Amino acid sequence: MNKRIAPTIILVVMIFLIITYTGILIYVFSKEGLGLFWKILIILVPLGIIAALFGVYLERMKEIEDEENDDLSNY
Repeated sequence: MNKRIAPTIILVVMIFLIITYTGILIYVFSKEGLGLFWKILIILVPLGIIAALFGVYLERMKEIEDEENDDLSNY
């Protein structure tokens, strides 16, 4: 159970930082008159990064579960 806390906290913090940074970029570039294409690009890239982070997180949770099952089978 304890091995699951750190990856979860890191995932939440990273997603928060990425969303915050993206929001700031959108706000600043909107004030500068950035085109729609660039706004969409600025949104899609962080969404891809978040999707990759979530995929790695799910893979790590599976590894932790497999480790726990292997530990239990030793006894």
